[in-house]
Amino acid sequence: MVKNNIIFMGPPGVGKGTAAAIVSEKTQMVHVSTGSIFREEINKNSELGQKVKELVQGGNYVPDEITNQIVKNKINDLREQNKKMILDGYPRTIKQAEFLDSISQDDKFVVVELFAPQEVILERLSGRRTCSICGTGFHIKFKPSSVENKCDNCDGELIQRKDDQPEAIIKRFEVYKTQTEPLLNYYKESQRLIQVDATETPEKIAEKILFLIK
Repeated sequence: MVKNNIIFMGPPGVGKGTAAAIVSEKTQMVHVSTGSIFREEINKNSELGQKVKELVQGGNYVPDEITNQIVKNKINDLREQNKKMILDGYPRTIKQAEFLDSISQDDKFVVVELFAPQEVILERLSGRRTCSICGTGFHIKFKPSSVENKCDNCDGELIQRKDDQPEAIIKRFEVYKTQTEPLLNYYKESQRLIQVDATETPEKIAEKILFLIK
């Protein structure tokens, strides 16, 4: 039985989403990403959802006060159901972390940071290819197509997203380090930070996490 709620953190391409899905499946914890609860709120057509929709459609950042309120509503909903959760993509700032602590009372969150060397993340992301027609994903090393640059499903051309080009990956990695370091220190000071090497398979990473949080 998992005692604590968890926050997953880590740079792009480290495997947060995959590891969170495995941990969620094995523990029945609810995987909550900011993207998913924003969409949920928009689909409800609530006042908050309408504000988020306007901001997102306008290409604007959703401010802390709106994000905090949506996260708070989701947390309260899950608490009423006696469910533990994995937060993915929140908090992103010290202010958000302080707000989360203020509404968590005795039910504090433990932070799991997945880390991997930059060269490992570069290999993972820069090798990804997507079918330009059906959107099926491949990887030149880990999941290659049968015919080079051709989709196995529809024979469409495989392309590399701009976000997966080496220059863009390095920039995203640096942005993550700059933005997240203060947040990691915040949780380290309160002895709530667990760091996990994410260079192994998703299954082994999930096993490590489950061992460390029990």
